[in-house]
Amino acid sequence: MVPLLNRPRIQLLTVIGRRLIEGLLTAWAAVTITFFALRIAGGDPAENLLAQGLATVEQAQALRQRLGLDRPLGVQYLDFLGDLVHGDFGLSLYTSRPVARVISEQLPYTLTLALVGLSIALLLGFSLGIIAAWHENRFDGRAAAVLSDISTALPVAFMGVLLLYATLLLSSASGLPISGTNLLLPALVLGIATTGPIGRIVQAGLRESLRSEYILAARARGLRSGLRLFWHAFRPALSPVISLIALEAAYLFSGTVVTETVFSRPGLGRLLVKSILESDFPVAQALVVLAALFYTVSHVLADVGAIMLDPRRRRTG
Repeated sequence: MVPLLNRPRIQLLTVIGRRLIEGLLTAWAAVTITFFALRIAGGDPAENLLAQGLATVEQAQALRQRLGLDRPLGVQYLDFLGDLVHGDFGLSLYTSRPVARVISEQLPYTLTLALVGLSIALLLGFSLGIIAAWHENRFDGRAAAVLSDISTALPVAFMGVLLLYATLLLSSASGLPISGTNLLLPALVLGIATTGPIGRIVQAGLRESLRSEYILAARARGLRSGLRLFWHAFRPALSPVISLIALEAAYLFSGTVVTETVFSRPGLGRLLVKSILESDFPVAQALVVLAALFYTVSHVLADVGAIMLDPRRRRTG
């Protein structure tokens, strides 16, 4: 029989193992769909190079043989999985450089943008959610809830173009050169787009906690307001918030695709768009693998954090 003290640890490991298996299956499905979609809809990269005058007929034929494009699609897929298991992403078709090096050069730009954007989203989302729940029946609470809804409804591309246009107007009116390609504006767009869901989940969780029996009992014992009451109400609401933050962090990559393109910033998002348009299969496939792995890891960490805050989730998974 398993000792009682070891059961929580085993339950936690079971949840982590289940999430890892689900994440790996998700990553495999994403990579598989990308592989076939690029080859069916993306065209022949050798023909693209030939049409652009970047390769001769002989070079295009040699490229097809090197990439295995002259073999059946199923064989190409198995070869791709074999290379993927060994961590071999191949060479970029346009630069002939290792894909891992191409990605590592762009990764810091996207990481910086995503971290600053997520920090802005957390600051704004928690602020709006707390105000909306704590002052539910007041004007500022209703205004905070409306702002969360607005940030959720605004598309990233529209917000980026709007802020970029406002920046150009401000620069023209003030005579000061204000660049729209620096870090602040893209991070602000990315952060505002992620603010709404965080604000709403914080508001819902905190409002439910404030109406719970143990908070009503604490107030009946004389704990009327202040940081102590707030923490008692806020801590149970953190579990779903952590899960949502991990989900939003995983989706930040898709946000950087639009943001980096609108603001002409370097990064993985812009590299992904460029590689798809150019049918640069190795680069596009490696980026999808990276995004899928990040998605998996972020969700596992979110589950671990949520279980630490709410041990009841060990039983429900």
